[in-house]
Amino acid sequence: MTRKAKPAASSATPPKSAQAKAQDDQVMATNNSSIVSKRSVEKLYYANEPHFFRYFVKKFQRRAPLINRGYWLRLRAIDVLVRDFLRGARVRGKRGVVVNMGCGSDVLPWQCLTRYPEECGNARFVDVDFPDLIERKRQTVLGTPELLGMLTGLTGEKEGLVPPLVLESDRYVQIGCDLRDLATLQAGLAAAVGDFAACEFIFVAEVSITYMETEGADAVIRWASTVGNAEFVLLEQILPDGEGHPFASTMLRHFEKLNTQLKSVRTYPTVTAQHARFSSRGWASVQVWTLWQAWADEIFLSAAERRALDEIEEFDEWLEFALFASHYCVVHARAGSTCTPLPAPSLPSDVSIPIQPAALHFDECSGTRGQRRFAAAVPFLDGTKPSVLNVLGLGTKSRLQSCDVFSLGGPDGVESLTFGDGGPTTRMCHSLTDLGNNAVLLAGGRSSPSRPLGDCWVLDKGLNVWKQTHDHPVPLYRHAVSALGDSGLALLVGGRGEDEALDGCLVYRPETGWLNCEIIGHRPAAVYGAAISCEDSPRGSATFRGLYIGGIHNGLISDQALAWEADISNPMKPTIEFTLLKLAENGDIDTSRWLLARFGATCLQHGDEFLILGGVASDHLLSHRDEVLLCSVSDNELTITRRLFGQGTERGSMNRPLFVGHSAVPMPDGSVVVVGGGATCFSMGTFWNKGVYTFRPQARGTQAAGIAASFHRWVHARTIDILPAIPSPAVPSEHPVAGKLASITDIPRVKLETAADFLEIVRKGRPVVLEGLDLGGCVSAWTLDYLVDRIGADRKVVIHDAATKAMDFTSRNFRYVTTGFGDFAGRVKQGDRLYLRALSHEKPSEKPAVLADDFPALASDFVLPAQLSLVTENLFSSVLRVSGPVNMWLHYDVMANVYCQIGGSKRLVLFPPSDVEYLSFAPGASSSSVDVFSSLGSPKLARSRPHEAVLSPGDVLVLPPLWLHTATPVSDESIAVNVFFRDLDGGHYAPGRDVYGNRDLASYEKARQDVARIAGSFRKMPDEARAFYILKLADELRGLARG
Repeated sequence: MTRKAKPAASSATPPKSAQAKAQDDQVMATNNSSIVSKRSVEKLYYANEPHFFRYFVKKFQRRAPLINRGYWLRLRAIDVLVRDFLRGARVRGKRGVVVNMGCGSDVLPWQCLTRYPEECGNARFVDVDFPDLIERKRQTVLGTPELLGMLTGLTGEKEGLVPPLVLESDRYVQIGCDLRDLATLQAGLAAAVGDFAACEFIFVAEVSITYMETEGADAVIRWASTVGNAEFVLLEQILPDGEGHPFASTMLRHFEKLNTQLKSVRTYPTVTAQHARFSSRGWASVQVWTLWQAWADEIFLSAAERRALDEIEEFDEWLEFALFASHYCVVHARAGSTCTPLPAPSLPSDVSIPIQPAALHFDECSGTRGQRRFAAAVPFLDGTKPSVLNVLGLGTKSRLQSCDVFSLGGPDGVESLTFGDGGPTTRMCHSLTDLGNNAVLLAGGRSSPSRPLGDCWVLDKGLNVWKQTHDHPVPLYRHAVSALGDSGLALLVGGRGEDEALDGCLVYRPETGWLNCEIIGHRPAAVYGAAISCEDSPRGSATFRGLYIGGIHNGLISDQALAWEADISNPMKPTIEFTLLKLAENGDIDTSRWLLARFGATCLQHGDEFLILGGVASDHLLSHRDEVLLCSVSDNELTITRRLFGQGTERGSMNRPLFVGHSAVPMPDGSVVVVGGGATCFSMGTFWNKGVYTFRPQARGTQAAGIAASFHRWVHARTIDILPAIPSPAVPSEHPVAGKLASITDIPRVKLETAADFLEIVRKGRPVVLEGLDLGGCVSAWTLDYLVDRIGADRKVVIHDAATKAMDFTSRNFRYVTTGFGDFAGRVKQGDRLYLRALSHEKPSEKPAVLADDFPALASDFVLPAQLSLVTENLFSSVLRVSGPVNMWLHYDVMANVYCQIGGSKRLVLFPPSDVEYLSFAPGASSSSVDVFSSLGSPKLARSRPHEAVLSPGDVLVLPPLWLHTATPVSDESIAVNVFFRDLDGGHYAPGRDVYGNRDLASYEKARQDVARIAGSFRKMPDEARAFYILKLADELRGLARG
């Protein structure tokens, strides 16, 4: 250990003024917010690791998904570079020294010691920060056994240390020092590590030296390059498109408000400037990424790791994430004789693509009027006054159940505009498509990232009423939709569903709904957030062409640029052909690809060209001059003809728009009106477009013209509420009789002697409870503590975390949460409303669960006796179920199954398949929102025929296929194994993936398509005649069902 010595005279520093001390205190305060966010990331994203931030954060606060993912990426970038440094130093036989400058309460040393114990064998970690802050950290370390216990050879008394050391151990040292005092810093580092020649250093500055004056920060960078063989990792903010970019201006205002100005960001605003900064200060090899580039770089994380993040926390804030990550850079610099110089980062050349000024006019709205994001807009004619409706979307506080009306010239005449009762519910990321003939199609959208919506609506612009139309075959959001000329049809490509992007195309026909559109030839990548547009076509044409670009796939923006041609000549079998577009060679191909690869952009037909507006790009921030493009397509070649640079039409400054989350509408005069839009700027505030922007692109070969002074202005006329439609309950064949209650039948209990007896039970198709079967040692052994011991406390599982006792799959009154099994079991013991339906450990979204494969440590405990050989021979899945005090919603399974109660008790209520008409199952749904346990004592279920059983450990319930059932625990905890098996010939089951065993039989899926065609055959009849004949057919089908 290093003993106290007389400090060098050069280390003395003059006392600070009160103002300077106050400034330092404010900089130190930024640590408090940062570590709360890092603690949120630690708890959610590193469930299988010891948690260290918890000792510096008094109370856990779960941050928003955007902040969690942003901090995860910050931590990951530093972790990877430090890990690689430690590995390299170990290979070279040197002591690796990690110096965290401005460390705050960061726990990098403990994380590395846990994750990389071999690499850290001879390493030493040095934390450096202001003396006041480092003293607080010292006290926390000394008072926390979990932190202190990882340190050996500790000298905890400061009297025995050489200043500025305040704590020293074999592998961890703390230095209390102002980074501007380099003499003291050097003395402390020498005391901490001894001979510099025997060491290799990596200096880490994560958003720390940016708060220093630039001269002082640059001195730190230069000094670090003189220490010896060294590396430097800098993570801090940049301004890639200047201070005027909406994200940048919001970020700068945030730090100025905190009085913690970013001192170096204006001097080094780009990755190129940061490269030059280090190269000119002694660093031979310099590599710089934005965090957005790091996100896509295999150096920092693989494609599998990107996908895995979505399993931890639902996420759809890609636009905001890209903006944040584009405004932060990671610098990795090396100094030493063995370093290889690296060129400065460069952006593709864009000089070959001309920039054309375009008239851009701004009409401001007062207050928060018109502020909504991820809405959808459509032109609207109110009498003779052109208007724009911006429908639903996200407001300043929550999703909105309304639309904004913008009027050209003034609000007169718009006040009378209202909608009839009944319309779509709140949503965002939906589409709105003008089909002509006064019909506007609203399709899909989402409430949360894991809850896409499938309902679709048509707005009749003549009657001002919403009418529900055919649902999507699968719920979708961020899909690309375009009207097909004047055909009254719409084309949909891609979009995000519950688990993945739609790998296909659909055509909407008002009479028959959504039809699968057969893809001929090249198949586009399955993406969401792409942009699509359709060229003008001759009236009556059955062939349509257009452009389809961008989108996101597995967390990365696609650079696909495709021409498409759709053929609707066969009304029941539309086709589409995609062609990969060659990028024109008269410009820089890399630049073209760089400008076109976008997510969240808008694509509009403009004359004989396509206008592409806004969104975010694949690996860089779109600059002001690159946000709006005009492109042409000819002979399967795409040419970016020019970039449009918006110029204000009046004197004075104009707020720069942010074309993210916006709605863009083409107007008959050739202008493009942009309403709404904005973004959450990480933790630094929200930027809103505060009015209406009007673009007037000029045709090729003409000059931009200003908007005349007498031009009528856009105004926010009003906001109109859209009253959500009340869902219609399922209509029973007879109305319940007042005062009559359902009669409950006890499910019979039998003892099973032979396999033949079980076969007979299955053939009868009636539920029974089997008693006295030998299920193995599980019945006596399985408790929650036993399961934790065998499965492992850190084993990740996905659970239902319910808000109420009665879970409802339709309303999703629960959250899917990924957690450790030990944490789940502990919370169940505490009485939390949790439910585990185990999934396949290997491929949860592709393979059914099998207990022996997913939990091999439990395999020998649970056995199916010989009497159930039919189940074993036709096994589909075996599912571990563990629950607290929550009810499983009413649903049915298409496959037969046996429910084996292992621990605790459970009450199940079953209904025969024919009761489906009384229990409010929506078309195509296998779950209902009816709360059976609160309804059995009311006339609501009077026509139903419930069957009931209470299962105890060792009981086995035989559940025939299609029997509707729900369950509630009788004990505080319940443990069961649910074994599904096929009892029908294979041809009856629908082909394709069926993870849960509840995909409807093939005949039903085909019949639903037949129903749509039958309904379409009546489309030309008068309404009353159409309803009359469809009801007659329904009666015929009901009669067939009842024999």
